[in-house]
Amino acid sequence: MTASTSSDRISIIPIVKEITLTTESVTSAFRQIRAKAENQHLSFLLEIATPEDPIKTQYSIIGIDPYSALRTGPAQSHSGDPLKHLQQIVASFDVPAEFRIAEPSILNGGAFGYISYDCVRYYEYKVATYPQPDNLHLPESLFMFCGSFVCFDHAKRTIKIVALCILDAEAQKREANYAAATHRIAELESALQDSSKASFLPAKLTSEPSKCATTSAGAGEVGYKSMVRKLKERIVDGDIIQCVPSHRVTRDASQFHAFEIYETLRELNPSRYMFYVECESFYIVGSSPELLVKVQNGLVETHPIAGTRPRGKTPEEDSALEKDLLADEKERAEHIMLVDLGRNDVNRVAKPETTKVNSLMHIERYSHVMHIVSRVTGQLRPGCSAFDAFRSIFPAGTLTGAPKVKAMELIAQLEAEKRNIYGGSVGFFSFDGNIDTSIAIRTMVVKDDIAYLQAGGGIVFDSTEEAEYQETVNKMAATARAVDTCKQTTAPTSVSSPSNFVASFNKSFQEAHSAALSTHGATGSNKSVVSAGVRLALPDKPAGNVTLMIDNFDSFTWNIYQYLCQLSDDPVIVLRNDATLEDCIALNPKRVVISPGPGWPHEAGVSNDAIKHFLGKVPLLGVCLGHECLVELYGGKIIHCGEIMHGKTSKMHHDGKGVFQGVPDGFEAIRYHSLAADPQVVMPDFDITCKTSNGIIQGIRHRKYKVEGVQFHPESIKTK
Repeated sequence: MTASTSSDRISIIPIVKEITLTTESVTSAFRQIRAKAENQHLSFLLEIATPEDPIKTQYSIIGIDPYSALRTGPAQSHSGDPLKHLQQIVASFDVPAEFRIAEPSILNGGAFGYISYDCVRYYEYKVATYPQPDNLHLPESLFMFCGSFVCFDHAKRTIKIVALCILDAEAQKREANYAAATHRIAELESALQDSSKASFLPAKLTSEPSKCATTSAGAGEVGYKSMVRKLKERIVDGDIIQCVPSHRVTRDASQFHAFEIYETLRELNPSRYMFYVECESFYIVGSSPELLVKVQNGLVETHPIAGTRPRGKTPEEDSALEKDLLADEKERAEHIMLVDLGRNDVNRVAKPETTKVNSLMHIERYSHVMHIVSRVTGQLRPGCSAFDAFRSIFPAGTLTGAPKVKAMELIAQLEAEKRNIYGGSVGFFSFDGNIDTSIAIRTMVVKDDIAYLQAGGGIVFDSTEEAEYQETVNKMAATARAVDTCKQTTAPTSVSSPSNFVASFNKSFQEAHSAALSTHGATGSNKSVVSAGVRLALPDKPAGNVTLMIDNFDSFTWNIYQYLCQLSDDPVIVLRNDATLEDCIALNPKRVVISPGPGWPHEAGVSNDAIKHFLGKVPLLGVCLGHECLVELYGGKIIHCGEIMHGKTSKMHHDGKGVFQGVPDGFEAIRYHSLAADPQVVMPDFDITCKTSNGIIQGIRHRKYKVEGVQFHPESIKTK
């Protein structure tokens, strides 16, 4: 047993024993294995559905006795961006390709846990300017590193018992590590066979008095409807296309154990991701339908979910509700917007030619609701890792809105407390470079005998207060019912004596893990690489032969980037609009594109200065907000256009010249705007090149220079 090692990475291999699956009771198996745990505060059960059927479980993974854990946040051992610390640890280990387990990747070792929604403050500095109270007092992230796993493969009807083994350079230590791994496998197999522990429950986790939750009243129905009204006003004023506010409710959970809630929930609402996580002083219990980001062998994948209906009482009613959902203009528009946003987030880290929508607007059914779902994928480009993909996509647009940054700013202003785990992510980052993460929705935190449930909905101009509030009630129905109907149980059985073997098995991993952490240090910067720098795009691009695109903090910029890359071999460099004009000039661009974005032209940062500097020097294109900047800079006026068009199509009638050359008249294009050029105000140096059927200006062109603006979104998946 040998493998190549490097001087700065620790090589490990998974030792596997595969046995026939003889029981369907994953929860009984968890109880039996959990009864043997030495660590009484950290363990997990993760269940992942098949790709084809979101309620048919493929893998059930049990992890106990982690050899280490990473906690970040105030009063924790590490602060700042949790991914910095996590990436450093993961990079310290290597699993030789010839020994890797294909799926699930966590069996090769790695980190399982959560990242709270509020960690977005480390990736988008604009959101960090709005402090919110933390009423639950939880770590911002918590990840556990286990040296052994039990994995049910329901499709193959097998159980893999896995123990990791460090390939030490010294033969004697290597043999000792292998012996320890095989011993650990034998202990786990013995636990699986000990049916006397099938009803075991550990003592409940409790908080220190100083860390108990400060329960708030929550927004409630009145407060949530007020948020809906305020957000619709911001939509009319051009600040956002959509926003996803949420609210929190509580349930008494004092009469039963959190694991019993999980057992009830997995029966009531099987979902793509099911998880029960013991987190030292609290529990996470979830049944999430939505994949946030998965990276498998370099393929990035995300599944936007938007559009909801309750399940019908009969097959006929269920079918009618599906047809109604797919025909609903509001739901379709919202979903298309989130697919475009998902494409944007994948495009930031993927090879431009590889990003695609593999499945658009199919229906997935769950116990209480049905959803419209799409699938977006792309191949990681050189220099980008799974951690970059996570940063790009997190948090999901389906939990924030669009443009994402502006929507998150509004959420921070309107919601009275931190979201904590809701809207964050639960999943794993494996030592082989792959990740699989869910969005923490249909998920509850159980702390000190109280279950905290939370849900939100996408607010667009067509939203109604009552319907949006009721949608949040529907989304919380399964988790609320799991708590409300959970059977009261007798007092938990006593914890069995821990095995002294576990400590010796974990020792070698603890030493390696400590070395990785000490190399990295205990603290981290509170400002991420992305937010600290204005250049978001590809590094090492030569100045003078590039296309410059200025990103107005939009959620579709990188879809434009994708098409620009396909149209020309010239590099495309993206600067955010908080760059300086000097940054732009230093690139000596060959052409300039001004992206869409929220708000009015005077709020577009460096975009206006760049237009004035480069106009007449290089070809220039403005899209949506970029187009509006051109209008106001050169004699026109931007006004409320009298209609709200977000994710909806219109026929475009144009002059067939310039950017419209060869494009059929009357083609359909997606629009995302509530503002437009005033048709009564003449722009002396520009011609109007495109209008909708009802006369809304959609295109302008400079009479002398190669400068064009379009109000619609040519990069949208639904622009034909």
